Amino acid sequence: MPVTTRSGRRLSDADLDRLAEKAEEELDLTTWRPRRGRPFLDDRATGHSPRVTARIPADLRDRAAARAAREGRTMSEVVRGLLEDYAPEPPHAQSARRR
Repeated sequence: MPVTTRSGRRLSDADLDRLAEKAEEELDLTTWRPRRGRPFLDDRATGHSPRVTARIPADLRDRAAARAAREGRTMSEVVRGLLEDYAPEPPHAQSARRR
C-alpha cells in the first residue's frame, strides 16, 4: 500500500525500510510509557471534553487562524473565548464555583 507524507511525498518500500531500520536502532521502547491525554476542560467531565463542529468559509478560517497564530493562541482557545462571550455563566454559578 503506498504511503504519502503530509507534504505529499510518496514513500517507496526502500524509504519505509530505511525509516524502520532507523527507528529500531534509535528508539528504546523498554522505557516507553503511554502519555496522559489532554486535561479535562472542566471539573464535570468524566470522559472526553465535548466537541463542537461548525462549517465556515475557508477565508474566515484562514483569517482567524492567521490572527490566532499572531497572538500565540490556538483556534480552540479563540472559539472557547468567543463562546464564553456569547453565553457567559450566570453570576450565581461563578460565585458557587469559587467556593
